[in-house]
Formats: sequence, C-alpha cells, structure tokens
Amino acid sequence: MKIVWERSVYIGNAPVFCTICDRRSYPVKVHGQLLLAVLYDQQGVFQGEVCRSCVACGSEGIKARLQERIQALQAKTIELQTFTQTDIETPSLEEEFHVHRPYGNEMTG
Repeated sequence: MKIVWERSVYIGNAPVFCTICDRRSYPVKVHGQLLLAVLYDQQGVFQGEVCRSCVACGSEGIKARLQERIQALQAKTIELQTFTQTDIETPSLEEEFHVHRPYGNEMTG
C-alpha cells in the first residue's frame, strides 16, 4: 500500500471519509491547490482517501487504527446480526400516512 498527496478531484473543499479511520477529512490547501492523501494498493489501484491525522501517525499508527476499526466493525456486525434473529415490526401504511399528515403528528392508538 502507498499513500500519495494528489490534487483533489472534487469540486471545492468537499469532505471525504478516511479509508483508514472513517472520520471526515477535508483537502489541504497548498499553494492555492487542494490536495488529498490518496491510498493505492500494490497494483496501483485507488483504495480511497486518507485523513491528515492517519498520514501523520505513520505506518505502525495506521496499522493500529485499522485494527481498532476492524474491531469496531466486527462488534457492529454482531449487533446487526442480532436484528436478523427476531421479527421486526414495521408501521402499517395507515400509520405512515397518519404521521405525515399536514395537521399534526400525534399517533392515536
């Protein structure tokens, strides 16, 4: 994997999400140009953008942040899997219409 600074391909100061830590990141303005740190794999294929904080923490810091993110995603996966093990009740169409009526949002049972 390789991280390089490149001109932003986005219009303006558009935020991106860091591929490493998933935090919002903004381009860096250098000499009037907006730059983003871009992650490429061994074949040179774009993998996403990287925030300045992750770039600054170096290779070992990036690996540690990736492990933290992996653990958080695994925990979230387990939580979501529990949702599939029970029935989920959704509102009826009538209840949906009632909620979106122009004169009040109170639900009557």
